[in-house]
Amino acid sequence: RGTSQNPDTFFQMQEARNGWYTACPGIVQAQMDRFAALTGRSYHLCDYYGHPEAERVIVIMGSGAETVHETVVALAAKGEKVGVVKVRLFRPFSVDALVGALPVTVRAIAVMDRTKELGAVGEPLYLDVVAALAEAKAAGRRPAAQDPVVIGGRYGLASKEFTPAMVKAVFDELAKSAPKPHFTVGINDVVTHLSL
Repeated sequence: RGTSQNPDTFFQMQEARNGWYTACPGIVQAQMDRFAALTGRSYHLCDYYGHPEAERVIVIMGSGAETVHETVVALAAKGEKVGVVKVRLFRPFSVDALVGALPVTVRAIAVMDRTKELGAVGEPLYLDVVAALAEAKAAGRRPAAQDPVVIGGRYGLASKEFTPAMVKAVFDELAKSAPKPHFTVGINDVVTHLSL
């Protein structure tokens, strides 16, 4: 059971909620900090792992982030300038947390979504990352010398396997002068182009 609102008040009530969503990332981070004080395990809205001057970065959330993390550790140990941003809070999305997590040296980003949005320009995390980078640039909050290329990919639908070899293929795609703008991993064990 709930209330019924007519057009004269509904729109205003929808907009009145904005403040709560704006405050949410700060509240979540405060609780993450409290958790760290209690357990010694530290988490942030967006956590970065990898080479401190990474040029190629994968942005991802959920269980696939651990596969990317382990691959980044192995590749960075071989001297590759790669990294991963693990998104821990998706909505409301924190522009500052994402921009703060990305190394200023990044020149190419692959955003990995574990969903398929038929007919959309891209998947949800990809669209939020692209919008966040544009918003940060417009507000002068991104110190990077150049705009990174951002590509979007899908993986792991219906728990399809997502392996370190697939992650390596994504980093190889990012190393190209003109990486594919949209792709899928896990089909025939290659990065597959999907034009929209």
